[in-house]
Amino acid sequence: MDPQRKRYYWIGAILLTLWLAVWLTATLVWNRLDADRLIIRQIWSPETGWSLGDAQPWRFLYEFGTIPAFALTFICLLAWYRSLQSPKWIRFRRYFLLYSLTSIVGAGLIVNALLKEYTGRPRPREVVEFGGNWEYRAALELGIPGQGQSFPCGHCTMGFIFASGVMFWNYSPPVAIGSLALGLGYGTLMSTARFLQGAHYVSDAFWSLGVMGATFISFYFFVLQPPLSDSVLVRKISKQTKWRLRIGIAACLILITILYSTRRPFFKEHQRIVSLSLEAQHIELVTNVPAENWDVEFTNVDHLIMDLQANGFAFPASQHDLDVGTELSSEGIMQILVNSKTFGYFPELHEGVTLKVPVRFQHRLSLTPLPP
Repeated sequence: MDPQRKRYYWIGAILLTLWLAVWLTATLVWNRLDADRLIIRQIWSPETGWSLGDAQPWRFLYEFGTIPAFALTFICLLAWYRSLQSPKWIRFRRYFLLYSLTSIVGAGLIVNALLKEYTGRPRPREVVEFGGNWEYRAALELGIPGQGQSFPCGHCTMGFIFASGVMFWNYSPPVAIGSLALGLGYGTLMSTARFLQGAHYVSDAFWSLGVMGATFISFYFFVLQPPLSDSVLVRKISKQTKWRLRIGIAACLILITILYSTRRPFFKEHQRIVSLSLEAQHIELVTNVPAENWDVEFTNVDHLIMDLQANGFAFPASQHDLDVGTELSSEGIMQILVNSKTFGYFPELHEGVTLKVPVRFQHRLSLTPLPP
């Protein structure tokens, strides 16, 4: 084996071992302190819920914050292909590929497709203590696959990925340090947005950085070893090889598009005011929104005020609508039909309804599931 490559393998093995050891040790201490819930308790309010997360710039980061990283992944893939035949850029080909692979494998496959789907950690807003219905699970505590997608944070990876520019240390230490600062700073902003929205714990963001770092180290030291390509000359590529490369790039671009499309943040709010007849003696809500998703408040209002928020992830052009209809029976029962509708594909969707009802109906309100 080439001594230089062997040296990279040894350095990579040591760094990866230390990296994972630090993350595991820190997580054990963090869980022991119950720090995740301590922090979330400072954010969530029984009265206002997760209202901080709806303010700017947090809402903007949730909806559009992943776009720069996705765009750069596209650009780096195309730059890698072009660099194979460019004497000027050939030495950077593995750097372009390193960023793309860290993004696709680390953020796309490991975090979003594997860990989030199968670790079964409920999000803060899904936990009983914070207005949800599921029991809290600590970081690295495996739950039921599909019962929560909190661990790790997918949005956060799209911020931390910019720290991979540290790979340019041999060329420009200031650029490497600047990229590291940008990645950590942007990743922290994305993480804060998700904390305030009740979507993730601090440990979820911590492990997003951990997975991205481990992926970067693995590709840098064990697979690509970019500095070893500095003196490589441009080689003529056969037509068959070109087609294979094009097909491979196309497959990666399709994968990125699918991951972006299915993990595209979705948010929709519906507000409805329902007039109540003076003859109404009882209110019956007939709805397809689960009972546990309703937050009912009896207050001094004359009308029924309904606020439904739907958030999650959806394919582009997907829509959410809310139909509300009323009917008063001769027995004085006012039936209110609340029908939540979705159009398109939603990998994940959470609906929460805040309902304000006149005090006179405090013991005269019932909820009935809407028949399929």
